[in-house]
Amino acid sequence: MNKDNMRSNLLDRFRISDADFLGSGMEAEVYALDDQRVLKVYNDLSDARRQERLRNFYAGLKADHLSYELPYIHDILVENGTLVTIEKRMQGSDLQSKLAGMTHDEQTNMMKTYLQANLELQSLQGSSTMEGFQLFHDHRMSSGRMDNWYDLLSETIKLKQTELKPYFEGDVRDYGAKLTLIMERLATGYEGDYSIIHGDFYPGNILINEKHDVTGLIDFGMLTMYGDYLFDLAIGWVCLDMYNQLNANLRERYLEIIVLTLGEGVRKDLYFYVLLYSLMTANLYSPTCEDGHYRWCVENLNREKYWEVT
Repeated sequence: MNKDNMRSNLLDRFRISDADFLGSGMEAEVYALDDQRVLKVYNDLSDARRQERLRNFYAGLKADHLSYELPYIHDILVENGTLVTIEKRMQGSDLQSKLAGMTHDEQTNMMKTYLQANLELQSLQGSSTMEGFQLFHDHRMSSGRMDNWYDLLSETIKLKQTELKPYFEGDVRDYGAKLTLIMERLATGYEGDYSIIHGDFYPGNILINEKHDVTGLIDFGMLTMYGDYLFDLAIGWVCLDMYNQLNANLRERYLEIIVLTLGEGVRKDLYFYVLLYSLMTANLYSPTCEDGHYRWCVENLNREKYWEVT
């Protein structure tokens, strides 16, 4: 049976039609099951063990102080070799799809709300442990050597550079010297407060209602960690209209809002974490570094003002 027939049979099994399709991400297609639940149909990028880990993580979150919803997995099934989950249906539309239709002032107000939603995550507590400071531990790295969040970042970057070095050497100016600066700073250790880091806090994972209130945050996962909340803030900033498709200077405007709210001192940390994110994810979508995300990461790594604070 081919994949299309398997998918059709699976949807029939749950009495779902193509009209119930809500959207898709890197790992799964999402369908409305009823008013309270959705069905996620996964591709080969996930497995049942990973989803069980995620279910336990969600179940252990203590989110009483958040003004918006977080995901919850009700059930994990394997149907004819296809992984599916039944999850809580969260209300709202993704922010990324709504930004273009907002006026300048609405965008500004939305960015202030977006920032507050990000800052709220500092209050989030969890009952499940994170081996080696990350939700999904990469077993190519030894968690025994990790006594500090910066140890995780250092080991991750070392591992990723075995894949990325041949590409970065040709595309990133002074790549070797820049990598040395990064590793030297990480070697000093992280000394701040620890918080749960979502790891992919950007408009595509933020749900809002018609009043532009944030109603939900979805898709914890690969970069969910335990460390500095400013890492999430940096991702939320640099991935806001990351390719400047709206031509509205959102990144510059949002950075100004962040600095006005938290103080000039956060700027250097935001720049630093953008560099780390670029070193860690450049080949996330294309192992051979042939896509727009890789070029975007290279652009960040060649932006000299980001290096003035390392």
